[in-house]
Amino acid sequence: MRMQVDGFTLIELLISIVIMLIVLSVGVTNMERFVLRQKMTSQLNTFVSIQRLARQTAIFKNSMVTICASRDGLSCLSRKYWKEGVLVFIDRNANRIINNEDKVVKFYKSEFEDINITWRAYQNKSYIQFKSDGWTNNQNGTFRFCFINKSAEYNRALIINRSGRARLSFDSNGDGVHDGADGKNIAC
Repeated sequence: MRMQVDGFTLIELLISIVIMLIVLSVGVTNMERFVLRQKMTSQLNTFVSIQRLARQTAIFKNSMVTICASRDGLSCLSRKYWKEGVLVFIDRNANRIINNEDKVVKFYKSEFEDINITWRAYQNKSYIQFKSDGWTNNQNGTFRFCFINKSAEYNRALIINRSGRARLSFDSNGDGVHDGADGKNIAC
């Protein structure tokens, strides 16, 4: 009487492993792309909320409101530190310094260390201010968001015009990279 053994041959096992590795490699690559897009979307949504909060506060409180880069939520820094944190405060005398009559509206500490954020503005100002009518204080500019050491396909921008309105960047020429207000690919 002969025993029958059910199982895989060595060739079948190797083919199964190769197929599984191919599927996993494709899945991991797509998962990384998904995670990067989600992180960027989250960061953009946060900055859109900050911009809207500052503009609405300026209108409702009938005061100048300043948005600036900040590490501690108590003072403004130069523009190269935007990825560390953002401070929004009522700036009654428009001097970009929190004085006794000023009030902090919000301090946002960035949750993503791998996203570089830059602000480029008219008159090369390192901050943005909203007047009581919701317009900016004679400035427009662009927040640029880029992953450190990643493809430019993930780069995004939040473009703020002089009237205080914001819009998100998009890929206008179909090359896979979003374009800034100037129509050129976003780079940080």
